[in-house]
Amino acid sequence: MDCRLQKEELEFWESQKRCGDEMDLKLARDLPDDTPDFILKMMGDFENEVARFCFSGAKGRVLDAGCGNGNLLLRALKNENNKALGERAALQIIGMDFSGNMLGRAALRAAEDDRAGFLQGSVTSLPFRDLSFDRVVSSGVLTCLPNTEAAAKALQEFYRVLKPEGVLVVDFFSRISHYTLIRKHLFREPINPPEYVSPAEFQRALERAGFAVLACRGFDFKPCQGYLFLSRWRPIIDPGYFQERLSSFLERRVLPGRPRLNLLGYRIYVKCIRK
Repeated sequence: MDCRLQKEELEFWESQKRCGDEMDLKLARDLPDDTPDFILKMMGDFENEVARFCFSGAKGRVLDAGCGNGNLLLRALKNENNKALGERAALQIIGMDFSGNMLGRAALRAAEDDRAGFLQGSVTSLPFRDLSFDRVVSSGVLTCLPNTEAAAKALQEFYRVLKPEGVLVVDFFSRISHYTLIRKHLFREPINPPEYVSPAEFQRALERAGFAVLACRGFDFKPCQGYLFLSRWRPIIDPGYFQERLSSFLERRVLPGRPRLNLLGYRIYVKCIRK
């Protein structure tokens, strides 16, 4: 992705007009308006799992770098509300995004919660002082940067604003997953960094930036192209949503407690600590 494509992506998010609870999920996941309820539920479950992995145990000041319309941030605050009073952590979440439109939507949705604040900015030049945060969460951001240099710069910025032993949670698309290899060899799609990297490459990038990996959480174990790609042929090829059901079963029943198997996923979240 070059700078022109990055500009086009910003223009896309700035132009979005859809709103409402259901539309907020569709907007965050870039789903068509006619997405069936089963897929919406699956995406909602995915975001709940991601929010738990990204924010579980968080306390103090947390940065959601690339918060979009605030889906993960709001789910994290809701999960915190659901805890028993004695288990709740003192938590302040700052949502940051490069799109003013998406940031405005996030701020509007979180308007009644004084634990959330919002600021526009870029992950490659964070508008915060050194050692400002106890945790940084960045979901679906590094994969959208124009080149590996920008991704490395973002990791350096995350390191800079984190306190010593602060936690970083980021994600990537695995270029060695079966899903990616099918897209590369069967559909002839370009599989290039920083959008696609191997787990080993991503770990090395984190280590170069000064982080040590603590845990991984893998998602999307569909045998081949998913709902967005097969929607036209879904009634013939997979009318029962077998792929989504299989992936959901693996993610929730098989993978927990099996860190190596998580690395076989298409989308992998990594939790690490600032050394």
